[in-house]
Amino acid sequence: MTKYKRNFGPVENNPAPAAVGNQCQFCGKNGRCAVPVFIREEPTSPAQVVCYKVVCVFCGNIQQVADTDKDGKTVRRPAFFAYGTGRGILTTLRNFFLPPDLYATPDGKADVGLKVRLIRALLRLQVARPTEREFGLREVYDEYKKENQ
Repeated sequence: MTKYKRNFGPVENNPAPAAVGNQCQFCGKNGRCAVPVFIREEPTSPAQVVCYKVVCVFCGNIQQVADTDKDGKTVRRPAFFAYGTGRGILTTLRNFFLPPDLYATPDGKADVGLKVRLIRALLRLQVARPTEREFGLREVYDEYKKENQ
């Protein structure tokens, strides 16, 4: 049997520990997690997951991600995402889930523009009330009407 030696003293050129990737941008504590955002068509109907938001469990703030706009400037936006089946994490609003009957046209096709506008209205409500996770269809439509008059 071979004996192994191990030095328990300080090691030269020890790499610095990696930065903690779970720190909140607002309070600095390690407590970020993904929380679903729900929509409920009727008060008695089941809630459906539209997307997920990244929040801090300590301070309740929605985290932000840096993005670049068309001019090349850095813009910060709230961290909302959806899981794509086999495609990883999706951040495009058209990939978020809404019940298809909410944005279907009379001929049975999907009005993706209406879907995106409804999701934007829901996300505006979520940013205004970051501690809530569930929104009714009526309040989403009211927010949509305020913005699109």
